[in-house]
Amino acid sequence: MLTTLVYIFAFVFVLSLVVVIHEGGHFAVARMCGVQVTDFSVGFGKELWHRVDKKGTRWKICAIPLGGYVKMLGDEDAASAKSSTDGIAADMVKYTFLAQPLWKRAAIIFAGPGMNYLSAVVLLTGIIFTMGEVVVPAVVGHVKPESPAAVAGMQEGDKVISINGEQVEMFQDIQRIVRVTEFGKTLNVVLERNGKQEEVSLTPRIMDDAGTEFPVIGVSPSPELVVMNDNVGLMQAFGLAVRDVYRMTADTLTYLGQVLFEHRSAKDMRGPLGIAEASGDALQGGLLSLLMFIVQISIAVGFMNLLPVPVLDGGHLAFYAVEAIRGKPLSEKTQNSFLIAGMSLLFLLLAYTMFLDVPRIAERIFG
Repeated sequence: MLTTLVYIFAFVFVLSLVVVIHEGGHFAVARMCGVQVTDFSVGFGKELWHRVDKKGTRWKICAIPLGGYVKMLGDEDAASAKSSTDGIAADMVKYTFLAQPLWKRAAIIFAGPGMNYLSAVVLLTGIIFTMGEVVVPAVVGHVKPESPAAVAGMQEGDKVISINGEQVEMFQDIQRIVRVTEFGKTLNVVLERNGKQEEVSLTPRIMDDAGTEFPVIGVSPSPELVVMNDNVGLMQAFGLAVRDVYRMTADTLTYLGQVLFEHRSAKDMRGPLGIAEASGDALQGGLLSLLMFIVQISIAVGFMNLLPVPVLDGGHLAFYAVEAIRGKPLSEKTQNSFLIAGMSLLFLLLAYTMFLDVPRIAERIFG
């Protein structure tokens, strides 16, 4: 029972924090652009507490603590899917979202996922600056017998220079590149051995761990070579954070492309239950584990919301791009059709990920 409560608490905490950060981006830029924000809610459903500030924004906490929302003057619902100036006094219309020029509307919408990315960079910068950088040289410490690496002839002490033309700096690069390799693809690995470069080819083996499929080649680093660089300056930490956030985004995009074109399995996709499971695991792993998970989820929320799917922020930005090209927005009927299609797609995705989550979690609980 206690373990279940830990997982629920971790999921609610992480999701609420990341969504509030997201909505905070919309809120801050809306205010900067002169839009009246009527509500900033943490949670949904019945209102438990509220306070109205000097600018008329109703700050509130609601009973269902799963995210939150920002509602602007003229919005017809909490999701801001529809807006109207009906019933708004003539002298207040200029403060509605709809009354703003295209660039302001786009800035307000982009600010949500933008704030997710900014918060991920800031948090990761703080972690690296405070705790230092773990440096693991790209040197093979152990080769698992009969693994793809062993069959290809890789040996202990080999330094990996590049994989399929991508330069390798640390062992984490090897793990990252292999992890996002499409299933069945051959890797060309350039090694340095005894001062000379050699090239080997291998095809990663697909491992299935509790329902999650991923490629491996069978090498691990040498613990003796791992060092902690605790002399990282603030700007250096910021640069490393930006690099890591960029790589996480690029790897996610690569993974989605492979799934869409059926170059790899979608078994390791996660829905709400999977995120709850990972949240609890992260919390039990300690503070650093939880902070790194918040970074990952913030990037995931920002990335997902930038996808050009109607209902999501990226869908609104796509509408604005069409409006900029045409010189006028799409008709309300056309936009509504796209919104319904986008909502249907999200529900299908939710159902599919739940379908993947349930048996995997059940197997973990009941064996």
